[in-house]
Order: sequence, then C-alpha cells, then structure tokens
Amino acid sequence: MKFLLFTSLFFCCCLGAKSQEYSNYMYSSKAMNIPEKETYSTASIAAYLQSNFKTDKEKLLAAYLWVTANISYDKDSMYNINWGPDPQIKVSSALRRRKGVCENFAAIFSDIVSKCGIPSFIVSGYTMQSGSLKRAGHSWCAVYPDKEWLLCDPTWDAGPGGRKNFFLVSPTEFIATHMPFDPLWQLLPYPASNREFSQGNFYTRKHGLALNVADSVIAFLQLDSLHQLEASLQRIKLAGLENDMVNIWRSYVNMKIAIVYEDEDMNLYNSAVADLNRANAIFNNFVEYRNNRFIPTKPDVEISALLEPIAGIVSSAERKLRQIGKTVENLQYDPAPIQKRLDALTLRVKEQRHFLHQYVSSGVADRGKLFYK
Repeated sequence: MKFLLFTSLFFCCCLGAKSQEYSNYMYSSKAMNIPEKETYSTASIAAYLQSNFKTDKEKLLAAYLWVTANISYDKDSMYNINWGPDPQIKVSSALRRRKGVCENFAAIFSDIVSKCGIPSFIVSGYTMQSGSLKRAGHSWCAVYPDKEWLLCDPTWDAGPGGRKNFFLVSPTEFIATHMPFDPLWQLLPYPASNREFSQGNFYTRKHGLALNVADSVIAFLQLDSLHQLEASLQRIKLAGLENDMVNIWRSYVNMKIAIVYEDEDMNLYNSAVADLNRANAIFNNFVEYRNNRFIPTKPDVEISALLEPIAGIVSSAERKLRQIGKTVENLQYDPAPIQKRLDALTLRVKEQRHFLHQYVSSGVADRGKLFYK
C-alpha cells in the first residue's frame, strides 16, 4: 500500500513539474492560430509549425496543443476508417471529420511531427487506469527531440484547456499507465513483463541483461516494415502472453506478416509470368525470322545467339516459382500452369537449337533445303 501511495505521489508530482516546465513557451498560443485552410493536411500544419516555431520541443508542443484541442474523441466509423487498406486514411479522414479514436490522435500527431523532421513512432498497447487494466487496446506516440526518446498520449489530454499531463513524459513515468505490446517501446533498459505491469511492480525490476535502448530503437527503425513486424512479434512472445489483449495483438501482427508474404508471393508470380512472356517474345521473334529464311541476312554467330537469352530468363522464372509458398501457405497462386508453359517453351527452344546446329553446319548451297523439312 505504501509503495502504491508513493508511486502515485511520485507520478503526480512529476506531471505537475512537467506542466509548469511547458507552460512558459512564448509561442504556445500560435498553435491555436493556424489558418483554417491549412489545417486539413498534416503537411500544411507542419509547414506552419516550421515557420513559426524554432526548437523541436516548441514544434512538438504546438502540434500537441493543436491536435488535442481540435480532434474530438468519437468511435463512430472507427472500424471503416482505421481497419481499411490505406493507413493514411487514419490521418486524412480524422482531420476532415475532426474526430476519431486513439489511433487517429496518435497518427495525426506523429505525422505532423515527422514532417517537421522529428522522429516519431506510433506505439500500440494497453493501459492501466485507477489500478485496473483496461480491456481495450490503445495507441500513443514515442518522439525523439534533443536525442532523447519521450512519450506522448494526445488522446488522454484531448479537450479544451491545453492539458499537457501526457506530453513528453519519460519512459520511467509512462510505464505506470501505458504498456506497449512490443517491449522495445517501453524504452526502458529493463522492460517489464505483462505480468509485472499488471501487478504494478515494474519499478523494482533490475534483473537480466540491460537493454541499450537508443541503439536498439535505431536498429529497429532501420529495418523494413516486414522485418520490423517479425522482430516485434519475437519480442512479444518472449515477454509472455499474459492476457487476451496481447494474444489478439500477436494474432494481428501474424496476420500482417502473412499479408506481406502473400504480397511477395503475388509479386513473385507476376514476375515469373513477365519472364515467361519475355522469353516467348524472343522465341516468337526468332521463329518469324526463321520463317523469313533468315532475311535480312546476319552472320552465323549472331543468328546462333538469338535464342541464348531464353535459358537464363526461364531459369529466373523457375526460381521465382519455387519461392512461392515457402514462408506462408500459398492458397492463391498456382505455379503449375506457368511451369508447364516454361517446360513447353524449353522443349520448343531445344528443337530450334537443333535446327540452328544443322543450319550453321551445312554448306551455303544446302541451307535453303532445311527450311522445307
């Protein structure tokens, strides 16, 4: 009980100090004076902030104040907007409608500050409120002003009054209420497990190998989207699956990974088809040239080389077909018909190579007869 009381007092004192620290910005009010026509695009909002504020923290504060004051929390149409195929709709639709849920708050704020040149990342997880775990996912932001990762939750400060209780909060404070699904985004050298978070004993965890937070985040952000998902999934598994929210998120990440690999299978399949078409075009051009009795005339060595590219192109197509379905089960793209056409083309090329061998081995007087066999 004493520990919980101390934790609450510590957290509230820190937040009070933070509010005072950021209450003295000279240009805070400018955030509320962005011309209306400039507020329906994160690019135009960012351009205004770039022109009117100097430091990264001033720009962050202005973006935070604008988002929390101008976007209202509303769940209507959240599934149509946030679960659609285009992630940018989370930003554009919420800006247009001036309302959304936590995903929209985080996406708008992150997009604005990123366009101001400040590194930002949208974090997904769940929260602790009034000593109880909330059985719903939540989204917030990690930002990197002045070479330090800090955390912001514009959803929790939304509304009039310019609240900054969850603006640029240190990771050691933020973990009291926010638990990322991916432990990396706790931004702590000793990340808490899901069980430790639910029990409220994350402040005492010092065992195990300390994480080099700065280097780990840099390495993660340098990965492509697929490898980010795979790295995140691995950390989620290692952290322990202690509640339904984590399990649901793990399934969601697995689904996104599968979609990426399915897209790769589609690209492999389409590329193999393109290879087949290119090889067929070369073969058909050769056949047309042969039907014209190799007129206009070319040197034998040049004629003999006309079919040479086909073998490499066919091999390339076959390699791509073999890659399909190696990572996730392939239910959409059947490589068999393409392979059958490649095999048929290879056989036809072999026949034409035999003709070429006869042609170049024959005397000039006898070559004309070969075209009638």
